[in-house]
Amino acid sequence: MTPRIIESPCPENADYQNTLFVPITGNPAGYHHLVLAELALRQRPELSRVVYLLSNGHHPDPFKRSVTLPKDIRLQLMQDLLASLLQSYGNRLNVIADHVGEILRLRQVELFVSSSEFKRDHQVRLLDNVKNIWTALGSDSDYKSQRIQVLVGSDLINRMRDPQIFSEADLQEMSNLAELLVVPRPGERIVDTFAEGLSLKQKILDPDLLPIALQSYLNLSSTIIRRALSCGQQLPAYLPDKAIEHLEEHLGGSVSKKIAEVSEWEVKIQELERDLLEISRKVSRQLFERKNPPKIYFLETSAGGRIAGSLIGLPGSSKFVLGSQVAYANSIKEQLIGRFLGHHESSLSEELTKEMALAAMRNTEANMVLAENGMAGPPDGTLRSNKNGVCHLVLVKKSEMTEQPYETIHEVVQENPFFTKQEHQIRFAISALELLSRQLVLYHPSISH
Repeated sequence: MTPRIIESPCPENADYQNTLFVPITGNPAGYHHLVLAELALRQRPELSRVVYLLSNGHHPDPFKRSVTLPKDIRLQLMQDLLASLLQSYGNRLNVIADHVGEILRLRQVELFVSSSEFKRDHQVRLLDNVKNIWTALGSDSDYKSQRIQVLVGSDLINRMRDPQIFSEADLQEMSNLAELLVVPRPGERIVDTFAEGLSLKQKILDPDLLPIALQSYLNLSSTIIRRALSCGQQLPAYLPDKAIEHLEEHLGGSVSKKIAEVSEWEVKIQELERDLLEISRKVSRQLFERKNPPKIYFLETSAGGRIAGSLIGLPGSSKFVLGSQVAYANSIKEQLIGRFLGHHESSLSEELTKEMALAAMRNTEANMVLAENGMAGPPDGTLRSNKNGVCHLVLVKKSEMTEQPYETIHEVVQENPFFTKQEHQIRFAISALELLSRQLVLYHPSISH
């Protein structure tokens, strides 16, 4: 069904009991806005309409307001996003659904985009949206027995505990008017206690109702898309082709200059760089405290030298850094391990990472080898990039046992697959040094180095 644009909060003569309302900033809209609604439709099969309530851009956070795209562009992107559902190409989610033999429920319901907020020149809160919907439904609606269904993220539910954002009266009114269908955000605990004696009408949705490949899109957000835009990253994993075309046309090729006065991506990279510096200084102190610090060799793939570089950049690192290597291409990995990778062998596995680390240990005079083998991306919008954000870490230590000369420790890092390549690189480096720091506490050989 062709998506329709409406200027009211809900369609005329709306069957509101079978309508899902989805408030979004749409700044910019992305595949996650489709996946969130898809999850609700799978849990509530009786739903037959979805209304996206597009924000007017008056965000309470001044920084968010500074990066808001013009209304007409946000509306166009939302149209592009929904229209792409009806195509057999240009929409990543259709490809995923076809691959697992499923049909998206979103393709089977009526779709609407409401621009009613555009008429207001002030911030419209969630409760305001709910009350506006009831006003549009008319005085005959019996809200005491039937509530409208509104889709929200668990982050908003958690913010509702703050009385400066939602007063007790606000929560009581929300409880009377709406049932909140809550999408759990990865790694976030959902609160269920509010003001004393008050409980919201809410239903926690089950992500397992989605195919695994679609579940990953619960990690995506408009903020992550803006970061990708500001550093010129590929966009097919985040937006349909037509939306990318319109966005690039609007930005005129100067994404990093026009998307925000201060790039959100640059701010995040600076934060991560500070975290990397902090953990590298901690590891350096741990090593300097030792009379005979171990000689460490670093082997990296997707981190690109950031692990070793963070320590080598500190004074006195020659006392414990033996050397490093970036084995980026598979051909270099094959040279290192002395064999060809099998035709169906993964270049990203625990077994291969251990083999690489042990080879480096045998070929050097190191007491420790720290190996990183990951996929930093960026996601390219194809099924080939399903390991994006995954990193295997292996630390090999010399052992005094003749029957087992080396001790190995393995960890898997799983970051948000939609982070940019540089974000993944720094996060992999931080995780690697955190592993090294923990193992240094346990490293007490009786032999001198």
